[in-house]
Amino acid sequence: MSDLIILFERLAQQALAPLLIALVASAAVVSLFRNWRITLPALIVQYVAVGILLARVIQPGIALVKPLVGIIVCVTLSIAAQRADNERAENGEQTASQRIEEVNWRSVPAQLLLRAVAVLLVLVVAFGATVRFPLPGSARELALGAYILVVCGLFIAATAPEGLNIGTGILMMLSGFELGYMPLEPSISVSVLIGLTTLVVAVAIAYFTLADADALRDTFQIAPAYALDQGDLDEED
Repeated sequence: MSDLIILFERLAQQALAPLLIALVASAAVVSLFRNWRITLPALIVQYVAVGILLARVIQPGIALVKPLVGIIVCVTLSIAAQRADNERAENGEQTASQRIEEVNWRSVPAQLLLRAVAVLLVLVVAFGATVRFPLPGSARELALGAYILVVCGLFIAATAPEGLNIGTGILMMLSGFELGYMPLEPSISVSVLIGLTTLVVAVAIAYFTLADADALRDTFQIAPAYALDQGDLDEED
């Protein structure tokens, strides 16, 4: 554990540009794609980058909590998403793995192009806000990361149709809030509180993901019965 803490401290001081690039790339991937098999691994990379950036203003041992919480969150969401995919497979719906293997090349390029333009505009807004409205504190690189995560998270939550993707956007906004606030209050209590809040939000997202799958299953169960009733009425007429 001590070696990992030392590595965190060295990366925080010497790898600022790669960390910001990794943060921007992960935020762009999560914003562009709506498949949890792609977005959750990118979210883990994002949590690691955020944790290393936090090590610039707080103790590396405390900053290590962020990627650990992120791994727990992503594992929890992946379990819930896999169960939801199993429900969809039973109902004849297309699962996440099938959407990767059987890409609809007629609609995907147009969707990705539209999202890419929107993400580019969102990133421009984040960079402009960092310059025009700097956050309190001396860590401007953390302010840039905070704006990127908050604006991209807001974009995802506003445009995503599924609860899991909306929840991913909310988690990104929480990470952005942590990047912006920790330079002002670099204490372990704030870090633990935000970590617990992230875990609670992740549990709620997992619950709603499973609830959406159960609602879909009930719809498929009710539809044949409704069709049968309509057929009986037609025969009586």
